[in-house]
Amino acid sequence: MKNIPGAIIVFAISIASLSLGNILLKMGMDRYATLTAAGMPMAQAVARVPLLPVGAVLMLVQFFCTLILFKWGWDASVVIPVMGICYFVMAVLAKYMLGEPVNAARWFGICLIILGVFFVARSGGPVKAG
Repeated sequence: MKNIPGAIIVFAISIASLSLGNILLKMGMDRYATLTAAGMPMAQAVARVPLLPVGAVLMLVQFFCTLILFKWGWDASVVIPVMGICYFVMAVLAKYMLGEPVNAARWFGICLIILGVFFVARSGGPVKAG
């Protein structure tokens, strides 16, 4: 029996943590670049930018969510493409948190990715163990 509700929750946590982790790493690296350009030593700059370790921890959460899905028997050919929803979440976060422009061509590409995710997700679920 497939654990669809549990998988949906793990996928949501995975997508949210990866997307937010990437945004925090981008914000942190922008701050880090400013500090090191001003002459601050690299190790000291990393210590002064808490966004970097927080972003890394969120990416680690995503990694463990992926391991959970694999442990539950979900195919890599389903898990990894479904993570493509991150492209949509990242575009929204980049637009509103980072002020990055997201033009029509990017949205079109993201829509194609989401359409592909739909087809992959409908193609199958976890495999049954032995």
